[in-house]
Amino acid sequence: MVSPSTPNDAASEFEHVRLLAALVEASDDAINGADLDGIITSWNAGAEKIYGYTAEEAIGRSVGMLTPTGAMDVEGTLRSGLAGGKPIIGQAVVARHRDGSLIELSLTLSPVLDDDGRVIGSSAVARDITEAQRKRTAAEHERDRLAFAQELAHVGSVELNMLTGHRWWSDEYFRIHGLPIIPDPTEELWLSVLHPEDRERVRQVWHDLESGGPPFKLVHRILRPSGEVRWVHTSAAAEHRDGVLVRLLETVVDITERKLAEEALERQAFQDPLTGLANRALLTNRIERVLEEARQNGTQVGVLFLDVNRFKVVNDGLGHAAGDSLLIQLAARLRSAVRPTDTLARFAGDEFVIVCSGVGPGEVHDLARRIAAEVQVPFDLLGHELFVSVSIGIALSSSADTAEALLHQADTAMYSAKDTGRIDGVVFESSMHRRAGARLDIGSQLPRAIERDELEVYYQPIVDVVRQVPLAFEALLRWRHPRHGLVSPCDFIPVAEETGLIVSIGRWVLVNALAQTQHWRSQVPGASGLRIAVNLSARQLQDPCLFDTVADAITEAGIDPSAVELEITESALLKNVECSMVTLTRLRALGVGLSIDDFGTGYSSLSYLSRLPVTSLKIDRSFVDGLGGGDLHARPIVAAITMMASALGLDVIAEGVETQGQLRELERLEIGAAQGFLWARPMHVGDAGTWLTGGKSRPDAGRTQPAAAG
Repeated sequence: MVSPSTPNDAASEFEHVRLLAALVEASDDAINGADLDGIITSWNAGAEKIYGYTAEEAIGRSVGMLTPTGAMDVEGTLRSGLAGGKPIIGQAVVARHRDGSLIELSLTLSPVLDDDGRVIGSSAVARDITEAQRKRTAAEHERDRLAFAQELAHVGSVELNMLTGHRWWSDEYFRIHGLPIIPDPTEELWLSVLHPEDRERVRQVWHDLESGGPPFKLVHRILRPSGEVRWVHTSAAAEHRDGVLVRLLETVVDITERKLAEEALERQAFQDPLTGLANRALLTNRIERVLEEARQNGTQVGVLFLDVNRFKVVNDGLGHAAGDSLLIQLAARLRSAVRPTDTLARFAGDEFVIVCSGVGPGEVHDLARRIAAEVQVPFDLLGHELFVSVSIGIALSSSADTAEALLHQADTAMYSAKDTGRIDGVVFESSMHRRAGARLDIGSQLPRAIERDELEVYYQPIVDVVRQVPLAFEALLRWRHPRHGLVSPCDFIPVAEETGLIVSIGRWVLVNALAQTQHWRSQVPGASGLRIAVNLSARQLQDPCLFDTVADAITEAGIDPSAVELEITESALLKNVECSMVTLTRLRALGVGLSIDDFGTGYSSLSYLSRLPVTSLKIDRSFVDGLGGGDLHARPIVAAITMMASALGLDVIAEGVETQGQLRELERLEIGAAQGFLWARPMHVGDAGTWLTGGKSRPDAGRTQPAAAG
């Protein structure tokens, strides 16, 4: 039996109801009631603010006025769902404001029951989520844009909440690591794709970061589940609040292609592309290093200089392929003869150098005999059995020797070995002056070569790869000696460089080449745009009068400066970079083009490339040789150089093109210009004029041209 309520109970209940009514009225949410017919029975201040209707305007009207035109009666539908007496919580709906605008709401409907438990109406609580939805949509759009940008740039990102332990990886991060996208990546999953050889190093830098270290950047390898190894560049930073680590952020870029291109360029810079041995650049560094060690230890360094006897006969008789095969096989045999600590290098052509530390005359002669024994076994050259021999010159270091001096001594001793026919090598002695005397003879006669009109300029065409028309000629110096015939530039250019004669000789070449080119430009139909490329040596580049020499030659020839291209090797540039840059800047301001010759062979100059005022790069023939053939590294190297040149706004010219296969690869790589025997060998001025007027710019034209020395 229910006891009748007392006045105190009634007062308490009244106070409770009054408090609830005040809370409802003060709420920012829209709170309203409706009967079973959908007629609004109550309306608070929050409803007035959200919907725009006052209580007087809303009470007594149907809730349908809040439903957008053309839409279903959402509230009616929801209220019909209340028949079972269960509330509907947090339903997202769109309502209509008094001014006609649409608003997004989170709606909760609760049934109103009578004393018998029957539904007699509904109570609605609505919260305006329009701004929240807009921000959520904008955030989702921004995430989509970020994900798309990361996918385009191959950049993945990671966020680790150190307070909750939650990890978030971007989709691109999963893709970079070759992993399926999952919602909850773990540290174990991350560790599993780190390359085993890099794992501890990577974990250590992360540990340092988490321990308060600075942000880091790191290049390392990952190992995808498929077994593929990729290179990535990782950047990471930590976020602290009041000294507490709260968040770790990481970005990862897949740099595999760039890394492979860099490694290929570095291999080419220090590795002979044919034999895989060290090249001259690496050889010099190794000699200097072991010489320093020898000075500290009181020991000697031995340098063996090897030359294949009558190698030219092999090339001329069996072809260059057979010659290359001989060099490759010889390199393999030399590897088996030297000690693991020795350095074996291909110096140039058919010349090899071996550097041994901690040796004396007995050890180097023993090594020479082992090499001779290896070489005595016949070589199989494309089905031809051939016996060859080598001449070995030996130099043993003193405390004052340099790498250059040792190489020169061993080279001199090698020529003595050729004369004597000794198979166990000849050690350099100070009395060996025959070769030096020959060079002195050249040096004494060279100053008179210009006076006696013995110097000649030969011309090799530079051709448009696509249109197969001549773009320019490269001027090449030759010495026609009255007794010895054409003297190879390799024999007299170094002498001219050493003695300084190269400055006057270079001026002579420049004046004659520019005058001849201007004659062709003005007299040969269709040759008005012909350009001329002239080589500058390191000594010329350091000549303080070089700018005036070039300017005077241009004025004297009456040629447009833009038709003149000056070629400088990377090694010449590195003699004095700052001085070279000043001179080249002045020349470029004159209007002439500037080209880096034999590009790719001077690795250390890459850092200066963006600073130099050059206009073009000439890709060294050692890179071009492998195109269209079996060298898998050749194409990506040439492509990398081409892309780098394009990024810097430089033209590209390929040197040493000899085959149709190489030409096709150049076309695919969109290299605009090239030169080589495929079109023509260097030609005397008369032959060059005939070639130019005869239109012999087809890729097969050069095969009929007479070969010039050098």
